[in-house]
Amino acid sequence: MQFTNVHSLTPSNQHRYFILGISILQLLISIFAMSSRGGTEAFISLWSSLVLLSLCIGGTIIMRKFQTSVAVGFFMGAVVAASQMFFLLFFIMLGYIDDRLAEGESVHGERFTSFVCLVQALLLGAFAATLASHRSEILDQKVPIGDYNEAEEEEGGVGSYEAPKNRGPVV
Repeated sequence: MQFTNVHSLTPSNQHRYFILGISILQLLISIFAMSSRGGTEAFISLWSSLVLLSLCIGGTIIMRKFQTSVAVGFFMGAVVAASQMFFLLFFIMLGYIDDRLAEGESVHGERFTSFVCLVQALLLGAFAATLASHRSEILDQKVPIGDYNEAEEEEGGVGSYEAPKNRGPVV
């Protein structure tokens, strides 16, 4: 296993690693919510953490292996949708805070969860904007499929894939 130097991380990689860290935090919050809150809050927390975890896994697969225009566009749309979902969850948690305050109950967990949802929405939105601005560079780069050596090339094997250059709109 090869570890990456922290100082050599690009802003895009930093977004991905920070989003992955927040997704693990979101999963821990969902486990806590399942044990201490009602069914609705537990479902919201568990569902959002599963969506985020699947987005991280699917995004890693797409960005490392399947860098086609359709896959990157689908991933970008999924990131924007997840960002909007977490922004709406932020407002839902604010509503739960008002309800729990009216009942005289503690709201520390809801405040923390709403803060995490807001941070996640902002991070996913920033990552979607970064992905959109560098989409053509991502599609134009050479993507290794496996271990490339000259023997495979001579035998007719596929060693790497290079995305076709953007030629403009097809009329």
